[in-house]
Amino acid sequence: MNIHFIGGSDAGGWYIGADGKIHRIPGWNPEAMTELTRAVEIINAAGRLKTPGLGDATIKGVMQFVQNELSTHVKEGGVLVIR
Repeated sequence: MNIHFIGGSDAGGWYIGADGKIHRIPGWNPEAMTELTRAVEIINAAGRLKTPGLGDATIKGVMQFVQNELSTHVKEGGVLVIR
C-alpha cells in the first residue's frame, strides 16, 4: 500500500511506498487540482445534507470525475491524504 500526501495545491507531494521509502509526486495541472479540490468539497458538503436522496444524487454527479482523477495519480491500494 502507498500512502500519498498532497498539500491541496498543484505543487505535487510525496508518498511512502510499499518499500517503506519516500517518493516524490510531480505537480498536477493547476486547473485539474482546483477542480478535484472543489469536487471533493462538494462530496463533503453533500454528505451532510439532511434531505433524503439529495446528498446521494449530488455525490453521484461528481463521484466519477473524482474517481477518474484519483486513479490517474493514486495507484490501486493507495491511500490519499489531502491537506
